[in-house]
Order: sequence, then structure tokens, then C-alpha cells
Amino acid sequence: FGSSTACACPPALCETATAESAMAEEDEDLPERPTAYILTTETGDKTCSQGFTGKGTAAYTSGDVYEGFFENGVRQGAGFYKYRKGDVFEGSFQNNLKTGLGRLTYKKGGFYHGYFKGGKREGEGTFSYANGDIYSGFWQGDKRQGKGTYVFSKTKYAYNGDWKDGQIQQGTWQLTDGTKFVGNFQNQKPLGDGIWQTAKGTIVEGAYLQQVLPIDKAPPAKAGETPATTTKTYWSTTTMAAVEE
Repeated sequence: FGSSTACACPPALCETATAESAMAEEDEDLPERPTAYILTTETGDKTCSQGFTGKGTAAYTSGDVYEGFFENGVRQGAGFYKYRKGDVFEGSFQNNLKTGLGRLTYKKGGFYHGYFKGGKREGEGTFSYANGDIYSGFWQGDKRQGKGTYVFSKTKYAYNGDWKDGQIQQGTWQLTDGTKFVGNFQNQKPLGDGIWQTAKGTIVEGAYLQQVLPIDKAPPAKAGETPATTTKTYWSTTTMAAVEE
């Protein structure tokens, strides 16, 4: 959100709309920003929200617009927040931040429907991504954390298990024919001991190794940057138990 002030009250009560809004790209077709903060209420327009309690519409100089309830000048209760770049949030606020059950719809496609805390995705929720992938499960600090299932749109393959810092750690990799891998993961790929099990029940035990390799066609890394790499996996079979026909 923008942070310039249009009145002499504390920033959190006037122009600031908190730091949840990223700056839009200059080349996007976006509406012009207002030159001054305006809070429209039933009793008229205000240039500052300090001390205001009730329902109103705030137009921020960042270009964002909030319509909903205020308490002592901050967003509190049910509200509708439209970002200048086109994303829209509908839900509840506490002390200016998204909280509780809500829905955030993205202009470029996709949405998140679930719980928020302190302005971030926290608790159970479903994220439908712009490319069609879907994650349904638990979140912490805007990242996938806890039990959850991620389904890839193109292949319909699915990761199901325990997540940490946005990545699956342990669980299953399910294919569409019923075949699945059960084991551990790192960098979104299987790693270490695990088993493959077919739909008919055949079990193959083994282990995955990971090898991090540089990307030959990638441009040279700049000073202080990590060179571009790719991770390849290798499977080694230890035992196989076939199902008798």
C-alpha cells in the first residue's frame, strides 16, 4: 500500500493501507492514482480517518480502494478491498489486516479462499493458481505448511502429505493410473528411501538420489548471485514384490 500522508494524523489512520500491496508495473494498464486520500462516509467526505467508526469507502493515493467498516480509524470488520493492480479481497479485517475467512481473487487468474491471520494466509485454505494447479490444505505465514494436497492441472498428478515452508517434505506422489510413490521429498522431488506401488499392488522398494547440476545455457551469474542450477533424480531399486495373478 502507499504510505504518503494527506493529513496530520498518524499514518496508520490516514493514508497508509499497510505494506501488503506490491507496486504495480509501470507498463500495466492501470487507473490513475488519486492525488489525495479521501474517506467517503454517510456524513460526507473526510481527508483523514482518525477517530472514525462506521462504514465508509477509502480511496488511497496508492490507487487501492477499501469499502467496509472502520473502528477508531482503522479497517475493522467486514470489508471489500480492491488493489490498483486488479486483485480483490473480500472478508474481514482486524487492525487494518486481513483476518479470518476470506477470498482473494487475482486479476491474472486464480484465487485463494480460506483463512488469514495478520494479513497472511494462515490456517486451512484452497489456492487455485493461474495455471490451473490447486493446493488444498494448511498454511502458515503465506506458505504451504502442514497437511495438504497439490494437484497439477496438466498431468493430474498429486502430492499429498506434510508441507513445510511451501514445499512437500513427506508423503505420496500419486499418478493418474493409481501408481504412487511413498517417501520423503526435497526441492519438490523425491529423495531417500521410499517405495513405488502400482494400482495392482506390486511394490518396488529403493531410494532416490538427487544431483544438483548447473544449467549450461543459463547466463553467467552476477556478483553475489547463486548460479542457476537444476536438480536431477536417480532411482535405485533394492527389492520388488510382484503380485501373483
